[in-house]
Formats: sequence, structure tokens, C-alpha cells
Amino acid sequence: MSRDLADKIGSDTTVDVATADTNDGKNVLKQLPASRAYLRVFSYGSPTILTLQAVAVIAACGSGVALAMVNLVLGNFITLLSGFSSGREIPDDFLSAATEQSLYFVYIGIARFGCIYLYSTIMTYAALRIGRELRHDYLRSALRQDISFFDYGSAGSISMQATSNGRLIQLGISEKLGQIIQAVATFIAAFAIAFASQWKLTLILLCVVPALILMVGTAGGIDAGIETQMLKVYAQAAAFTESTLSSIRVIHAFNLGPRIVSRYATYLDQARDLGKKKNLLYGLLFAGEYFVMFAAMGLAFWQGIAMIARGEVDGIGTVFTVIFSIVIAAAMLNSIPPNMVTFTRAATAASELFALIDRVSQIDPFHPGGKKPADSDGSIDIRGLTFSYPTRPDVIVLEDFNLQIPAGKVTALVGSSGSGKSTIIGLLERWYNPSDGKILFSGTPLEQLNLQWLRTNMRLVQQEPVLFNGTVFENICHGLVGTPWEHASLEDRLLRVKDAAKTAFAHDFIENLPRKYDTSIGERGGLLSGGQKQRIAIARSIISQPKILLLDEATSALDPHSEAIVQKALDRASKDRTTIVIAHKLKTIKSADNIVVMKQGKIIEQGQHGELIACGGVYSTLVRAQELSPDEDRSQPISSHEGQDASALEKTETLGRHHSDAHKRLDLLSEREDYELVPATGIISTVASLVRHTPHLKWWYLIALCTSILGASAGIYPGQALLLGNVMDVFHPTLDQRRGYFFALMFFIMAIGLLIIYMVMGWVSNHIAQSYGYDIRKHMFASYLRQDLRFFDRPENTIGSLISRLDSDAQSLFELMGFNITLIILSVITVIICSILSIAISWRLGLVGVFAGIPVMVLGGYIRIKIETKMDAEIDTRLRESASIASESITAIRTVSSLAIENDILLRYTAKLDTAMSESLMTLVFMMGFSAFTQSVEFFILALGFWWGSKLITMGNIDFYEFIVSFMAVYFSGQGCATIFTFTSSFTKANAAANYFLWLCNLEGTIKESDENRDVVPAAGCTLYELEDIQFAYPLAPEHLVLKGVSLSIHPGQFVAFVGASGCGKSTMISLIERFYDPTSGRIVIDGAQDLSKLNPRRYRQAVSLVQQEPTMFPGSIRENILMGTDQGATGDSAVDDAAIESACRAANVWDFVSSLPQGLSTPCGMGGAQLSGGQRQRIAIARALIRNPSVILLDEATSALDTESEKIVQAALMDAASSRNRITIAIAHRVSTITSADRIFVFHRGRIVEAGTHSELLAQRGTYAKMCEAQNI
Repeated sequence: MSRDLADKIGSDTTVDVATADTNDGKNVLKQLPASRAYLRVFSYGSPTILTLQAVAVIAACGSGVALAMVNLVLGNFITLLSGFSSGREIPDDFLSAATEQSLYFVYIGIARFGCIYLYSTIMTYAALRIGRELRHDYLRSALRQDISFFDYGSAGSISMQATSNGRLIQLGISEKLGQIIQAVATFIAAFAIAFASQWKLTLILLCVVPALILMVGTAGGIDAGIETQMLKVYAQAAAFTESTLSSIRVIHAFNLGPRIVSRYATYLDQARDLGKKKNLLYGLLFAGEYFVMFAAMGLAFWQGIAMIARGEVDGIGTVFTVIFSIVIAAAMLNSIPPNMVTFTRAATAASELFALIDRVSQIDPFHPGGKKPADSDGSIDIRGLTFSYPTRPDVIVLEDFNLQIPAGKVTALVGSSGSGKSTIIGLLERWYNPSDGKILFSGTPLEQLNLQWLRTNMRLVQQEPVLFNGTVFENICHGLVGTPWEHASLEDRLLRVKDAAKTAFAHDFIENLPRKYDTSIGERGGLLSGGQKQRIAIARSIISQPKILLLDEATSALDPHSEAIVQKALDRASKDRTTIVIAHKLKTIKSADNIVVMKQGKIIEQGQHGELIACGGVYSTLVRAQELSPDEDRSQPISSHEGQDASALEKTETLGRHHSDAHKRLDLLSEREDYELVPATGIISTVASLVRHTPHLKWWYLIALCTSILGASAGIYPGQALLLGNVMDVFHPTLDQRRGYFFALMFFIMAIGLLIIYMVMGWVSNHIAQSYGYDIRKHMFASYLRQDLRFFDRPENTIGSLISRLDSDAQSLFELMGFNITLIILSVITVIICSILSIAISWRLGLVGVFAGIPVMVLGGYIRIKIETKMDAEIDTRLRESASIASESITAIRTVSSLAIENDILLRYTAKLDTAMSESLMTLVFMMGFSAFTQSVEFFILALGFWWGSKLITMGNIDFYEFIVSFMAVYFSGQGCATIFTFTSSFTKANAAANYFLWLCNLEGTIKESDENRDVVPAAGCTLYELEDIQFAYPLAPEHLVLKGVSLSIHPGQFVAFVGASGCGKSTMISLIERFYDPTSGRIVIDGAQDLSKLNPRRYRQAVSLVQQEPTMFPGSIRENILMGTDQGATGDSAVDDAAIESACRAANVWDFVSSLPQGLSTPCGMGGAQLSGGQRQRIAIARALIRNPSVILLDEATSALDTESEKIVQAALMDAASSRNRITIAIAHRVSTITSADRIFVFHRGRIVEAGTHSELLAQRGTYAKMCEAQNI
């Protein structure tokens, strides 16, 4: 069924989302009832899939009917056997009739094989197809949401749910669905057979049905409610996980691992507490089911014997047919609860997905309506604009704002951080709708324009550029989406890409990459430096020749040489094109046609550069603050050190984190570090390792094992075989009614015993499952945070992939180590005890039955497990790749929407899903043959057992009692074996998950706290650094040296700056000093004696603070984010009072902003700090670094997002703190004005230091540094 039809089911509202009203700014998702959501899932099947599913349903029903037919054959055989034992049948006639009945078992086995193969194959394939369509529609719905939806922090949960909930739904509509349909069909057919055989006895036993249905239905409803709450908690945990893994450098820098894990554990605590509410539920459910079933058997035999005695029933065969029909009907109902969790989760997961799918977006990029003017000139008219962010409606960002932006002109917006500049960009992109007023594009209100058309004609370069996992070529080509060149030939597109790269001054460094334009740049462009990313983002924006160009601090990450040339390129790109520029570097907007100075959401000045300078107002003050040395003589020629003009510099740039192709990486890394090269262990070994990994659960394991042994040996099958043999024996030679009543009573006593055993088993199983879910997630997350940076540099360890693994692997282990492991243990013990019992009672029959059938079943099941393990590994790999795409696109939703590449994202996403299906189809077809065989071979064992047992009886080798007990023990042994292999899916997924989990938990980074370095700390508190001949290559590409023999000294209290072209090794220096990596050769000596690589990294980092170029905020309040800089324990409890926080905020010039917020320090930052501007985030990050009171502070472009006034204040505060506390300050800066007071400035080029000195000394040299200064003077 098409997606359009799927959209109609469960959603009756259609709205013109291009003009939809707001929902009062609230992010409310309405969920369907779980049962309705589950049924709606099937609407995602195409007509072909639905037809195939109908065939599968018929096949599942056929399999169920065939299973019920066994009871007729059993009854007939018991009648034959009873007649022969009573002397009414001659041996030859008996053997002939027994052979005929045995053949019926063969026919039933063949029918079962065909039906099971058909329904399991079709339903599994249909589940893959439906899962693909549902995931696609969910991601499409996520991408169509307005940006305000994501401001509430939903991004992480969305990317998780697309993969995790999709998987849960897939499990709930695949093979297990067929098993449930089969169970229902067996239930109905069995009762039909029972009624046809003896209606009065069946009617007496009918009381079993409502009791079981009531228990299962009530438990299902309660379970669904609890499961819904748990999935919501896990979605919140996933959002938190994504936000924190994106900030792994900050986590290492501030030793936040234990604190972050502790916060993550609060989500897990909630989920575990909810899950443990099921302990009593499942205990009562399992206990009640088995009590009802065995009590009913006792009642049936009691009444059956009485009815035979009264002559109302022909013989014991009829009673057995009725009883076994009722037993198998009850057993089928009992088989539902173990699978009920799967269906409950599937229904709940579907409800979660449809809640977003049905949400009507206020601003929908997929909406086809709206105008597409052919003659727009690119003018913009902003009239009476008032705006507050939906997340903070009480804070007015823009108030009655009016501005005319002429077509073909450059308009610059300047002002302090938080003055509303970037908000203007967001409103122009239609990320939000104004609270009041309107914006006209070429005279047409924005809301009347087609959104895709608008964004295609309006390209944005953001302050913090976001690239996507893929090649350089693919990233720049994103700018062609929606243009006539989108589907041009590869050659034409490559020419345009190269032209755009040359214009953006990116071509030369791209040509020096390992595979040039086909070089993969990693998740979010992580393998490039900040400047390189920004230039590729500029190329991406200008390639389509848009009518309007939006530049939000577009050159902030570029070095002065690159900035000057790129600025010229942007000036050329802006010619005759409407351009809106946001800039703190006023040099870049000097030639703007109109400069608009903003403050607190209002315009306070506007005009051209010369006019505003002449006015002597705010703008003039800002300009003077940014001038370097206006009185210096610049008439002398400036030398170009080593010919390092801008072009030469770029020709030598290489990737910030070099890499080679996948095969080379695998060769470079040891097997221990690459999971794909680690040999997998078997399921028994991994389960044993998991048990050892959770010693605190040992008593629970022991209880589970004991109850399983009791339940298996004294309960379901062996005890039942013995009782059945004795009940049968009461009819020979004549009916012993009193003895029959005794054994009927024994069934009731057994029911009471099982009531207690299964009550404990259900309780313990759920307790273990919930505890395991908690432990696995917590340990995996903690293991992620413990890893070195090199772990996250690996291509397979994208954030989306790691989150997908965290959820899916935990879920797989949860499913195995809870109920399934108990039932598996129970079944294994049953097989062993029943086999021993069968052989002990009659070795002639037992040996044939056990060794002719069980090994064959085990072999078939083993082959299925091996095949399914390989198939699951392939599918999981593709699903993790698709999860990475979903995670990356949702996290970068602003970039995705500004480029209007939603459809391109969907195509990439579904391509991964399609690959998963195509690669698994043939394996699936082959694998299901073994699955069907293991579930049908028991009938061939029955046929052999009946035939061989009949022969033994006629030969006088065994009697009636021995045959019944031995045969039923073999039969129950086969059923136990078949039960084990119904969990093969759990086996394969859990085994793969356990292998990864155990590998991850044992994986240790090379930079870690150990017994050897635990007490090795900086003796003098990091007051002196000496770098001796440092060479460094990133671990994934040792052949590419980033630093080549760097030597320098940093003395106590010094302010040291690193400058140079993008990619020259500056940020790598920060990474080495922060000890994210150790040098390839050379060493860093601390305090004149201690090798940095020998120090305890945790204790060392306590003395160091880091502020990155792209500041990171964690979910939580402003207070919580600033306190991340303090040295707290795992709980995060802090003795730091608000006065200290205020002091740090004032030093970072952010206190006025924070105190103006209604919630003050308690204001939520949003996921990733989404509710704050770039400048506000950077100032809070600086406050976080300052509150630590470090001995060393590392500033990686720490003030690049600040306005001039804030920058001066923050810079002064940093310098004051440095001088008063004898603190070492190490800064990377492209804005040279921020480092003129540095005690030592090191100029980097090609991984080497080419100049060093103070500002004035370097100016006197008239070299590279002087050229940078000249480029930045206004």
C-alpha cells in the first residue's frame, strides 16, 4: 500500500502546512493506541506484499491445523494399542494399522514443513519491506518538521527511533507473527477436533479458555502501558547519548566521563524501575497459565475415567484425543506470552513512530504548494517584524523590526552576540514564522512561496559549517540540489564543483588530499580542519549561483591569507546578487552597500562604512577597537617566507586528520582495535562471559537455574510422561477407577507445584532481564566514553552507528538474558531429562527415538544459527550505516533545510535499506528451509517411534506402560528441542551483540589512567612546557606527518599564540597538549622533568581547560553546563555556589545576558545548546573553562564567535586571570587582534614553526605574520 494511504490511516487531518498555524509553540505529539498503531503498520505493505502476507497467513493456519491433527492420530493409535493390549487385535493387523497411522505423521510432517517454510519466509521478507517503507516515511516526516520542533531536543530520539523502533516493529510483524497465527489456528482446530470426538467432555474443559484469555489479555494491556513509558525514557536517553558523544573531546578534556555516565544512568534507572513493575505481572501470568493447564488435565482425566466407567465414552483413545487437544490448545495459548513482549514492543514502537508521522508541521519543506516566481529580483522587505523563539516565548528577540534589503546589494548586519542577527537569517530561511509582521521576497510574503524554491534560491554559509559523511565532491554537489544542474552528467557536475572550489579557495588543498575530490571527509567533515570545512561550505553555497547569499560569519574559521582571498571570492559572488552578511570581523563588510548595526533586536544605526565612521557612533567605536597598529609604517615590502603566498600555503595543506582507504586502515590497526577482525565466540561461551560480567546477579541466576531444573524435571514434560503412562495403565487389563482418580489428582497437585515454580521463574526472569538491560546500556555507554579519540576517528564508529549499536545490542541481550534464557535452559534440561527417561524406561525404543531424531534437529538448528548470524551481521551493518545518515541529517537539520536536500537524504537512507534487503533475500530463502525442518522433524520422529514401538510391542520387548512413557518422553524431548530453535533469532542477534559488548568492555585506550600512572601527576602544576622535536601523524594515517619536528618552550604565566594557515597543525598542537593523542616521536616535558605521556591523564587534565572553536553545550541548564568545568565526582554534586558561577560569567561577559533571562542560570540550553546563539554558547564555554581555575587554558579560536565588545572584555579577563594566577594561556587565533599582547607568537607552516616572536618583533621581520596583520587592518 502506498505511503499516501498509510498517511491517511490514523490521521484524518490534512492541513496546508505551508500556512499552518502554530501549536502555541508547544512540541506535542499525539500517540495512537498501541493496538491501532500495530494494525496500521501493515498499511505500508504494497499490494504484492499484502497478497504474499495473505498467502503466509493461510500457510500459518495450515501449519496450525496440521499440528492439531496430531491429536486424532494419537487418539487412534492409543485405541489400537489399547485393543491390542486387551487381546482384541492380532499382531499382524495391529502392526499394519500402526504403520498406517505412522504414515499420517509423515504426511503431517511434510505439510508442516511446507507451511512453516512458506509463512516464515514470506513474513520475514514482508517485514523487511514494510520496515523499509516505515523507516523511510518516519525519516521523511522528521525532515519535514519545522525547526522549532527540534529546538525541544528531539533530534537524538528521532535518529534512534528510526532504527531501534523500526527494528522492534520488524520483529513484531515477521516470523513470530506467523507463529502466533499458527498458535491461534491450532487452538481453534484442536477444540474443533475435541468437540467432534466427545462434546460433553470438551464442554467441561472449556473453562480453560476464558481463564487463559483473561490472563493473557489483562497482562498484555498492562505490559503495553509500561512498555510505552519505557520507550519514551529510552528515547530521551538516546537524545542525551547523541548530544554527549558529539562532544567527546570536551568530555575527555574536563574528565566528565563519570558525571556523564551518572546522568545517563538516571534515564536507565527510570526505565529499570518501570520494567521491574512487570516482575509480579509475569510471575502471575506464567504461574497462572501452567496451573490452569495442568489442573484442566487433572479434571479431564477425572471426568474421562468416570465417563468411561459409565459407558459414555467408547474408550481411552477418545479421552486422549480430547485431553491432548485441550492440552495442545492450552499450550498454544501459553506460547503467546513469551512472544507477547515482542508484539507489545512492536505496537508501542509503532505508536511512537506514528506520533511523529502524523504531526502536522508548521513549515513543511515537502509541501508542493506555493508560488515559484519566474521574475523575482531578490529584494527583501522586512516590515514590523516581532519574534520570540517558541522555546522561550517570554523573551522578545526582535521587536517591530523594519529593514529594506535592495536587490543586488550587500547588506551587513553587525552588533553584539544575541542582538538578533542570526535570528534574521533563521526567519529568512523560514525556519520559523514571525510572531508578528512579515517578510516580503520580491514583493511576495515568504509564507506564500514554495519552500523548496525559496531555499534553493537562498544559500547560506553558517558560522559553524556542517558537512556530511561522504566525499568532497558529494558535499559540494549538495549545493546543486533543486537546480537545473542537479542531474547533469558527472563531467559537467565535476567542472562546476571545481569552479566553485577554486572560487572558495579550496581547490588547491583538495587536490592534495589522498583521493582529491573523491576523498571521504568523515562524519560531519571531521577529517578536515575548521577552515577547510568552511571553504567547502562556501563552495557548496555558491555553486548554484543563488539569487540571495546569506553569510553568517562565513570566514570566521579562516586564516588571514585565506580570509582575504575568500573574501574577494565572496565579493565577486555577491556582485549583482542580494547578499546579507553577518560579521564580527568588520574588515569583511567594509565595502557593503548598507551596514545595519543592531542591539537588543532593534536597529540603532545604518549606512555605508564611511558614513558610519563619520557619525562617530557605535560602529565607529567597533572599527577602532579592531584596528591593529594604525601608526605603523607599512611602506616597507613584506617578504614572503619560503615563498609562502596564500596559494603556496594551500598547495601544501593536507587533511587535519589524514586517512587512507578502509583496507589500508585495517592493515594499520591491530586486531584488538578492529572489531571486524576479532574472531567471534559461540553462544555458550558468550553467555558464560556475560554471566561472569554481572556477578551481582549470581543469586538471581542460581534461583532461575534451580526453578528451571525443577520445572523441567518435575513439571511440564518428564512428569507428564510418567503420569500419562500411569493413567493409561489403569485401563489394563481392566479399568482401575480408584487408581485412575489418584493419578488425575496427581495432575492437580503438579499444577499447584508448577504454580509456585513458575511464579518464581517469571519474577526472576523479568528481574534479570531488567537488570541486564540497565547494565548493558550503562557499561556500553561508559566504554564509549572511555575510548581514545582514535576510536571515534574510525569510519565505522560514527555517532549514529554507535547509538544504533547501544540500543539494538542492549535490546538483543535483554531479550536473550531474560525470559528467553530461562525458557532455553528449561528446554535444554527437558531434552536431557526426557531423553534419559525414555532410554531408562525402554532403551530399545528410547535409543532409536533419541538418536534418530535429536541429532538431526540439532544439526538443522545449528546450520540455521550459522546462516542467520551471517545474515544478521550484514543487515545490521547496513542498518547502522542508515542510522548514521539519519543521525547526521537530523543533528544538522538546519543545514539540511537550508540546502533543501531532504529528498537527497532520503535517497541515501533508503539506498542503505535496499542494500540490506537485497543482500539478505537469498540467504533468507535458504535459511528458512532449515528453520522449517527443525520444527517439522519431530513428526518424522513420531512416525518412527510409533512404527518401531509397535514392532517392539508385537515382539513382546516392551509393554503398554513402557511404550507410553518412553514414547511420550521422546515426543516431549523433540518438542523441547524444537522450542530451543524457535529462539534462533534471539541466539544470533544476542551472540553478535554479546561479542561486541565484551570486546568493547575489554577495549582499553592507550591514553588512560592505570596502576602505573595513577600517582604520577604534574609536580609543579604545569608551569613549564618544553616540546622536543615533536612529530605527529594521526593513527589512521601514519604515512602523513601533520607536525614535523616542532620544538618550543612555554614558561610560567606566558600567553602563547599559534597562528598560520588552516590545516597547518595548530589544532593538532592543542590536541597533543590536551593529550588527546601522544606524539609519534619526540616528547612533551612538563615542569622541566616529567614526560607528559607518563602522567595520569585524568589528574593532568584537572589543571587544563579547553575552549573549542565550535563550543559544545550539554543537555541541561546554563548552570549545569558551567559546572561541567568544576572538578566534581560522578554524581555531579558541587560545592560551587552561584557567586562563583556569576564571577566566571562576568569574566566571560555573559552574565548580563544570563541574568536577563526569566529563568536565569536555570535556563535550559537545549540539545547541543540549540536555544543559544553561537556567541552565547562560546561565552558560556569560556565561563565553564574559567570556573575550573586551571593552570593552563587552551583557546582554539575561543573568541571567534564574539562581537568586538565582548571579545575585548573576555580577552582582558583572560589576560588578567593569566597574570594574576601565573597561568599559561595557549591560543589559536585567526583574528590577529586577539593575540597582539601575546608573550610569544609561533607561526606554523607545513607542520613546522617558521616564525616566532612577539607581535612587534614579527611585524619588524616583515614576513608571514606581518602579512596577516596587514590583511586584517580595516
